[in-house]
Amino acid sequence: MKKQLLLPLALLTALAVPGRAIAHSVETNYLQIDQMMEFETVFSSGEPLQSASVKVYAPGNPDEPWLEGQTDENGKFAFEPDSSIPGDWEVFIKEKGHADILTVPVTESGVDAEKISEAPGVHMHYLAGPLAFFGMVIGGGFAWSRRRQST
Repeated sequence: MKKQLLLPLALLTALAVPGRAIAHSVETNYLQIDQMMEFETVFSSGEPLQSASVKVYAPGNPDEPWLEGQTDENGKFAFEPDSSIPGDWEVFIKEKGHADILTVPVTESGVDAEKISEAPGVHMHYLAGPLAFFGMVIGGGFAWSRRRQST
């Protein structure tokens, strides 16, 4: 009976492992020129995230974007935050399941580039999440049962 379950479990686990097409992440680099912030978002392979949707949210208004745009063919996008609105500005860059979120602290004297931070754990295809979780549950349960039997 246990051998009959092994093949379907192995197949389900293999299906749940993310493939090559979804095995890369994105990263965003930035450059400050006076108070203008330029962002460049690329895949881990170095290929630019072209025509990605960009939404910039001002502090205190997380529901309505202060600015919307797209990255260019080089994965670049620039904006100048309004220093009369101090606080943490959020920059969301997203394209076909790949996303990056940066927090840009702005004071009355301008951008504090040394404190720009990236949200953890956003470099994942949306499709890979449920499938990867399912694979871990099935694969992890199988490995746990095999370990228990061998002791």
